[in-house]
Amino acid sequence: MLNFLYCTKIFAFLVVLGTFNFSNPVWPTSANSDSVTTSSINFDGIATKVIDGDTLDVSTQEGDVITIRLALIDAPERNEPGFNEAKSFVTEQCLNKNVEVDPDNNQGLTYGRTVAVVYCEGINVNEAILDNNLADIYEDFCDISEFANTNWAREHGCSNSRSDSGDDNGTEKEDPVESDNSNVYRFDLSDTSRDLDCKDFDEKNIPVGDDDPHNLDADGDGIGCEG
Repeated sequence: MLNFLYCTKIFAFLVVLGTFNFSNPVWPTSANSDSVTTSSINFDGIATKVIDGDTLDVSTQEGDVITIRLALIDAPERNEPGFNEAKSFVTEQCLNKNVEVDPDNNQGLTYGRTVAVVYCEGINVNEAILDNNLADIYEDFCDISEFANTNWAREHGCSNSRSDSGDDNGTEKEDPVESDNSNVYRFDLSDTSRDLDCKDFDEKNIPVGDDDPHNLDADGDGIGCEG
């Protein structure tokens, strides 16, 4: 009789324990979490290390160390001519100084690095290293980066379809449009040949449906660029 009561208590305990575990599952994190920039908001910090002419580490006020890749900058790699000069320039401009980081909203993490424009003591280092002929504009990203239409990027050779406003004859180009009976957009949402961002649209609350190739719908409700 005692053994029966003991076994009954053990069984009841296991049932309660199993119910608790199934009601509190631990969900795995996304395997692709590193492919998304954690924040598109500007942040301040101190430049603690310069890796080369287009990469540096920034220590934030919260104590995090974030590796920054200068947007649209192609500086010489190690063992290439000009490597030491480019690295020394960024070191002089930024190391142990206050910096402001403006992440590129059109790009995610690149090999674990946040792509951004960096201001060291108020100086735009992306622009400065180009002005001093110590790096080249990274033309492969001119049709992607949100900074491609800035004056400094265009002056150094970054000219893409988003920033061009006319043809060779000086006439204004018409943007492709898409209509959904109520809204007219400047860009074709189904065009995956270019990376579009919410700032490319004058409209808010754009219906994107289930297919959202440009990731305009942050909360998955079928409406992009809500505001």
